[in-house]
Amino acid sequence: DLHMHTTESDGRESLETMVAAAKARGLHYIAITDHSQSLSMANGLDETRTMANAERIRAYSKTQQGITVLAGIECDILADGAMDLADDCLASLDIVVASIHSAMTQDEREMTARVIKAIEHPSVDIIGHLTARMLLRRDATKVNVEKVIDAARANGVALEINSQPHRLDLCDSHARLARDRGVALVIDSDAHYVEALDYPRWGVMTARRAWLTKDDVINTRPLKKFLAGLRRN
Repeated sequence: DLHMHTTESDGRESLETMVAAAKARGLHYIAITDHSQSLSMANGLDETRTMANAERIRAYSKTQQGITVLAGIECDILADGAMDLADDCLASLDIVVASIHSAMTQDEREMTARVIKAIEHPSVDIIGHLTARMLLRRDATKVNVEKVIDAARANGVALEINSQPHRLDLCDSHARLARDRGVALVIDSDAHYVEALDYPRWGVMTARRAWLTKDDVINTRPLKKFLAGLRRN
Protein backbone atom coordinates (compact mmCIF):
# COMPACT_ATOMS: atom_id res chain seq x y z
CA ASP A 1 0.00 0.00 0.00
CA LEU A 2 1.79 3.09 -1.29
CA HIS A 3 -0.49 5.93 -0.18
CA MET A 4 -1.44 6.62 3.42
CA HIS A 5 -1.33 9.42 5.97
CA THR A 6 -0.40 9.84 9.62
CA THR A 7 -0.77 12.52 12.28
CA GLU A 8 2.23 14.23 10.67
CA SER A 9 -0.34 15.77 8.30
CA ASP A 10 -4.09 15.04 8.37
CA GLY A 11 -4.13 11.37 9.35
CA ARG A 12 -5.73 10.32 12.61
CA GLU A 13 -3.10 7.80 13.71
CA SER A 14 0.62 7.78 14.40
CA LEU A 15 3.28 6.21 12.21
CA GLU A 16 3.63 3.38 14.70
CA THR A 17 -0.10 2.62 14.74
CA MET A 18 -0.42 2.62 10.95
CA VAL A 19 2.60 0.35 10.54
CA ALA A 20 1.28 -2.10 13.13
CA ALA A 21 -2.13 -2.16 11.46
CA ALA A 22 -0.62 -2.70 8.01
CA LYS A 23 1.56 -5.49 9.33
CA ALA A 24 -1.45 -7.14 10.97
CA ARG A 25 -3.14 -7.13 7.57
CA GLY A 26 -0.24 -9.03 6.07
CA LEU A 27 1.27 -6.23 4.01
CA HIS A 28 4.95 -6.70 3.16
CA TYR A 29 5.65 -3.03 2.46
CA ILE A 30 3.92 0.32 2.73
CA ALA A 31 4.74 3.94 1.97
CA ILE A 32 3.93 6.79 4.33
CA THR A 33 2.86 9.70 2.11
CA ASP A 34 1.75 12.66 4.17
CA HIS A 35 0.64 15.83 2.43
CA SER A 36 2.99 18.59 1.22
CA GLN A 37 3.03 22.20 2.34
CA SER A 38 0.48 23.89 0.07
CA LEU A 39 -2.30 21.83 1.65
CA SER A 40 -2.14 23.96 4.79
CA MET A 41 -5.56 22.79 6.00
CA ALA A 42 -4.04 19.29 6.20
CA ASN A 43 -0.93 20.52 8.07
CA GLY A 44 1.16 19.78 4.98
CA LEU A 45 4.92 19.32 5.26
CA ASP A 46 7.56 21.74 4.00
CA GLU A 47 11.02 20.55 2.96
CA THR A 48 12.46 20.59 6.47
CA ARG A 49 9.60 18.57 7.95
CA THR A 50 9.59 16.20 4.96
CA MET A 51 13.24 15.35 5.43
CA ALA A 52 12.92 14.96 9.19
CA ASN A 53 9.88 12.74 8.76
CA ALA A 54 11.67 10.61 6.16
CA GLU A 55 14.56 10.09 8.55
CA ARG A 56 12.15 9.04 11.30
CA ILE A 57 10.29 6.64 8.98
CA ARG A 58 13.48 4.97 7.79
CA ALA A 59 14.79 4.61 11.33
CA TYR A 60 11.51 3.08 12.45
CA SER A 61 11.43 0.73 9.47
CA LYS A 62 14.78 -0.70 10.52
CA THR A 63 13.23 -1.79 13.83
CA GLN A 64 10.50 -3.80 12.11
CA GLN A 65 10.45 -7.41 11.01
CA GLY A 66 8.21 -8.63 8.21
CA ILE A 67 7.38 -5.19 6.83
CA THR A 68 9.33 -2.38 5.14
CA VAL A 69 8.19 1.22 5.52
CA LEU A 70 9.10 3.55 2.64
CA ALA A 71 9.54 7.28 3.21
CA GLY A 72 7.34 9.14 0.77
CA ILE A 73 5.15 12.17 0.23
CA GLU A 74 1.87 12.99 -1.45
CA CYS A 75 3.11 16.10 -3.20
CA ASP A 76 0.65 18.65 -4.51
CA ILE A 77 0.72 19.48 -8.19
CA LEU A 78 0.45 23.26 -8.18
CA ALA A 79 -1.75 25.18 -10.62
CA ASP A 80 1.09 25.66 -13.10
CA GLY A 81 2.21 22.01 -12.93
CA ALA A 82 5.17 22.70 -10.64
CA MET A 83 5.74 20.44 -7.67
CA ASP A 84 5.03 21.71 -4.16
CA LEU A 85 8.47 20.77 -2.77
CA ALA A 86 12.01 21.42 -3.96
CA ASP A 87 13.58 19.03 -6.46
CA ASP A 88 16.37 17.85 -4.16
CA CYS A 89 13.87 17.09 -1.39
CA LEU A 90 11.71 14.96 -3.69
CA ALA A 91 14.74 13.19 -5.16
CA SER A 92 15.87 12.09 -1.70
CA LEU A 93 12.63 10.25 -0.88
CA ASP A 94 11.82 6.61 -1.55
CA ILE A 95 8.59 7.33 -3.41
CA VAL A 96 6.56 10.34 -4.55
CA VAL A 97 2.82 10.35 -5.22
CA ALA A 98 1.77 13.54 -7.05
CA SER A 99 -1.85 14.65 -6.79
CA ILE A 100 -4.26 17.49 -7.59
CA HIS A 101 -5.97 19.13 -4.60
CA SER A 102 -6.56 22.69 -5.81
CA ALA A 103 -7.46 24.88 -8.84
CA MET A 104 -9.86 22.18 -10.00
CA THR A 105 -11.87 24.45 -12.30
CA GLN A 106 -9.10 24.76 -14.88
CA ASP A 107 -10.13 24.02 -18.45
CA GLU A 108 -9.09 20.81 -20.18
CA ARG A 109 -6.04 22.31 -21.84
CA GLU A 110 -4.70 23.80 -18.61
CA MET A 111 -5.45 20.78 -16.43
CA THR A 112 -4.00 18.29 -18.91
CA ALA A 113 -0.80 20.30 -19.38
CA ARG A 114 -0.54 20.66 -15.60
CA VAL A 115 -0.69 16.91 -14.95
CA ILE A 116 1.66 16.08 -17.83
CA LYS A 117 4.21 18.57 -16.49
CA ALA A 118 4.11 16.75 -13.15
CA ILE A 119 4.50 13.40 -14.90
CA GLU A 120 7.62 14.72 -16.59
CA HIS A 121 9.22 15.61 -13.24
CA PRO A 122 11.98 13.03 -12.68
CA SER A 123 11.05 12.33 -9.04
CA VAL A 124 7.35 11.62 -9.57
CA ASP A 125 6.60 7.90 -9.36
CA ILE A 126 2.79 7.78 -9.20
CA ILE A 127 -0.10 10.08 -10.09
CA GLY A 128 -2.69 9.83 -7.33
CA HIS A 129 -6.49 9.96 -7.87
CA LEU A 130 -6.07 11.44 -11.35
CA THR A 131 -9.44 13.10 -11.91
CA ALA A 132 -9.88 14.23 -8.26
CA ARG A 133 -13.55 13.27 -8.38
CA MET A 134 -15.55 12.66 -5.20
CA LEU A 135 -18.62 10.59 -5.94
CA LEU A 136 -21.89 12.44 -5.25
CA ARG A 137 -19.85 15.42 -4.00
CA ARG A 138 -17.53 16.74 -6.72
CA ASP A 139 -17.26 16.17 -10.45
CA ALA A 140 -14.05 15.03 -12.06
CA THR A 141 -11.67 17.67 -13.32
CA LYS A 142 -11.57 18.39 -17.05
CA VAL A 143 -8.41 16.40 -17.68
CA ASN A 144 -7.78 14.60 -20.96
CA VAL A 145 -7.21 11.12 -19.56
CA GLU A 146 -5.94 9.67 -22.84
CA LYS A 147 -3.18 12.28 -23.15
CA VAL A 148 -2.20 11.75 -19.51
CA ILE A 149 -2.05 7.99 -20.02
CA ASP A 150 0.22 8.42 -23.04
CA ALA A 151 2.50 10.76 -21.04
CA ALA A 152 2.62 8.30 -18.15
CA ARG A 153 3.64 5.52 -20.51
CA ALA A 154 6.33 7.66 -22.13
CA ASN A 155 7.80 8.65 -18.76
CA GLY A 156 7.47 5.40 -16.83
CA VAL A 157 5.06 6.84 -14.27
CA ALA A 158 2.37 4.68 -12.65
CA LEU A 159 -1.27 5.68 -12.26
CA GLU A 160 -3.17 4.98 -9.07
CA ILE A 161 -6.48 3.26 -8.52
CA ASN A 162 -7.41 5.11 -5.34
CA SER A 163 -9.53 2.77 -3.26
CA GLN A 164 -11.41 5.30 -1.14
CA PRO A 165 -15.08 4.47 -1.73
CA HIS A 166 -15.90 8.09 -2.60
CA ARG A 167 -13.04 8.27 -5.12
CA LEU A 168 -12.48 4.96 -6.99
CA ASP A 169 -10.21 7.00 -9.24
CA LEU A 170 -9.03 5.77 -11.74
CA CYS A 171 -12.41 4.35 -12.66
CA ASP A 172 -12.66 0.97 -14.35
CA SER A 173 -12.71 2.25 -17.95
CA HIS A 174 -9.70 4.51 -17.39
CA ALA A 175 -7.79 1.69 -15.67
CA ARG A 176 -8.51 -0.58 -18.63
CA LEU A 177 -7.31 2.04 -21.10
CA ALA A 178 -4.14 2.60 -19.08
CA ARG A 179 -3.41 -1.12 -19.00
CA ASP A 180 -4.08 -1.50 -22.72
CA ARG A 181 -1.59 1.30 -23.46
CA GLY A 182 1.13 -0.22 -21.30
CA VAL A 183 0.91 1.98 -18.21
CA ALA A 184 1.77 0.53 -14.81
CA LEU A 185 -0.99 0.70 -12.20
CA VAL A 186 -1.02 0.65 -8.41
CA ILE A 187 -3.89 0.05 -5.99
CA ASP A 188 -3.71 2.16 -2.82
CA SER A 189 -5.88 2.80 0.22
CA ASP A 190 -5.18 6.53 0.74
CA ALA A 191 -5.88 5.64 4.36
CA HIS A 192 -6.15 8.40 6.96
CA TYR A 193 -7.05 5.97 9.78
CA VAL A 194 -6.62 2.29 10.53
CA GLU A 195 -9.94 0.97 9.24
CA ALA A 196 -9.30 2.57 5.85
CA LEU A 197 -6.40 0.19 5.31
CA ASP A 198 -9.15 -2.24 4.28
CA TYR A 199 -10.25 0.00 1.38
CA PRO A 200 -8.07 -1.73 -1.24
CA ARG A 201 -10.80 -4.37 -1.58
CA TRP A 202 -12.73 -1.68 -3.50
CA GLY A 203 -9.69 -0.85 -5.62
CA VAL A 204 -9.28 -4.53 -6.41
CA MET A 205 -12.94 -4.68 -7.48
CA THR A 206 -12.37 -1.70 -9.77
CA ALA A 207 -9.31 -3.45 -11.24
CA ARG A 208 -11.33 -6.61 -11.81
CA ARG A 209 -14.03 -4.63 -13.62
CA ALA A 210 -11.19 -3.33 -15.82
CA TRP A 211 -10.05 -6.93 -16.50
CA LEU A 212 -6.69 -6.26 -14.86
CA THR A 213 -4.62 -9.08 -13.40
CA LYS A 214 -1.97 -8.93 -10.70
CA ASP A 215 0.66 -8.67 -13.45
CA ASP A 216 -0.76 -5.23 -14.35
CA VAL A 217 -0.57 -3.92 -10.75
CA ILE A 218 3.03 -3.29 -9.76
CA ASN A 219 2.52 -3.20 -5.98
CA THR A 220 1.61 -6.88 -6.12
CA ARG A 221 5.32 -7.51 -6.75
CA PRO A 222 7.88 -8.33 -4.05
CA LEU A 223 9.56 -5.21 -2.70
CA LYS A 224 12.88 -5.52 -4.55
CA LYS A 225 11.18 -6.11 -7.88
CA PHE A 226 8.73 -3.28 -7.25
CA LEU A 227 11.47 -0.79 -6.37
CA ALA A 228 13.58 -1.83 -9.35
CA GLY A 229 10.66 -0.95 -11.61
CA LEU A 230 10.37 2.65 -10.40
CA ARG A 231 11.87 5.27 -12.70
CA ARG A 232 13.98 6.74 -9.87
CA ASN A 233 15.80 3.38 -9.55
